[in-house]
Amino acid sequence: MMRRASLLVSLALVLLGGTAARAENGPCEGSIKYLMAQYASDPRTQAGFQAAFDGLQPLPPGYTYGGSGANPWLSAGDGAGLMVAVSTFYTQVCALLPQIVGTNDNALDSIQYFSWFYYHNPAAHRLVLGIDPNDPSQPLDSVKNFLIMFNKEYKVYMDSPASTAPIAQWVADPRLEMQDYERSEAGQYKSWNDFFARSLKFDAATGSYPSRPVTFPDRDYVVVSPTDCIMNPLVQMLVKDTGEVTRQVVDNPLQPGTVLDVKGIPISVEQLLANAPAELKDKFVGGTGLACVLMPNTYHHFHSPVDGEIQYAEIVEAGSQYSSGTFGYYDWPNWVPLSGDVGRPGTDFSQFQTNQRGVIIIKVSYANLPGKTPERLTGYVASIPVGLETVGSVVFDPTVVKGAKVKKGVTRLGNFFFGGSLNIMLFSPIEGMDGAHMVDPSVQTRLGNQIGIFNFPYHPPKTPWATD
Repeated sequence: MMRRASLLVSLALVLLGGTAARAENGPCEGSIKYLMAQYASDPRTQAGFQAAFDGLQPLPPGYTYGGSGANPWLSAGDGAGLMVAVSTFYTQVCALLPQIVGTNDNALDSIQYFSWFYYHNPAAHRLVLGIDPNDPSQPLDSVKNFLIMFNKEYKVYMDSPASTAPIAQWVADPRLEMQDYERSEAGQYKSWNDFFARSLKFDAATGSYPSRPVTFPDRDYVVVSPTDCIMNPLVQMLVKDTGEVTRQVVDNPLQPGTVLDVKGIPISVEQLLANAPAELKDKFVGGTGLACVLMPNTYHHFHSPVDGEIQYAEIVEAGSQYSSGTFGYYDWPNWVPLSGDVGRPGTDFSQFQTNQRGVIIIKVSYANLPGKTPERLTGYVASIPVGLETVGSVVFDPTVVKGAKVKKGVTRLGNFFFGGSLNIMLFSPIEGMDGAHMVDPSVQTRLGNQIGIFNFPYHPPKTPWATD
């Protein structure tokens, strides 16, 4: 086994080195060589890849590559081949520059392709989370460290002038609405990430963004979307993690057509809010939540959804106590089904509680009904921007500090670089009101507000990892 592993690693180093040089794909070679060296020298990593290979599952119904529903990673042959396949894949991914056609782009192809590596595969899932697949009581950081290193190197590439090639294609697409942004020409952007995190035009005279007017800015009880996104109610109630998590069902009477969420896991407030003080975490016990899912072709700064004051702010870095990384969504079709509808009820967002993310907790106060006491009601809102796999960068604006006042729809809290998958919002119960919800787990809009867009009937550009 060791001799074959060493031979495969030596051969792959030669092949991948040439591929990287030809592709001029940025500084990803360091992470690839790290993975190969770890595999060549560490029997536990070798055994982990073999366990991951042995646990590969068939694709869900409807997903095929080349007419086959077999897991594409099976072609590696065994654990050693699987390591080489992962190294080859990420060498190619490092040179990936996303393309777009109307509302469709190919940015998720490679992310979905790698998800089959650990789809319903406990051994592979442990491997990417830094746990020994063959002894879950022990850490095994080789693959987790590789993925964290790769993401950092990939970001360097996406920050470089070499990544500008597809920008003209995106800018020319009318669905990006470039007239809304400060810079509308492709040549004004220095890198892909510079373009991806583009800023909207701001009118200093009115203190607003003309293309994103805030709904009723003076009505303190109105909550607004933090960014351009598909809104999705979290169907789970939020329960503090005290040993075994207890699942509670949303307090609605069931009707004959109700679709029950049978796949999800209750979101752990303790885990999701990371290092926030316990007294702030406790505010959200029994609260509700919404998920705001971003699409690659839309605005990628996130703003405050409410008026209030920041109580806590933290970037939960990959590899820290509360974040194993940005990889490991165990059930990909429950996140992005064949229909592509990431906004449907029932999606299990609890798996994101181990991803790289930000945590911002805002205290809010709003007027009670006339004649009722107290005169003002109080609650807390958590804004949690989350990274997903190779689109994992979460960045806060410098103004995001404890004590800062925020204005809904106006105050920018931060941005994503090449993606970031979503912004989870948690809402505490109303303080002192016997657990009454501050926000119901549903989206309430008004006449004339956007609720969707019409699509084009065109397929996205193909990548080596596109499904049939």
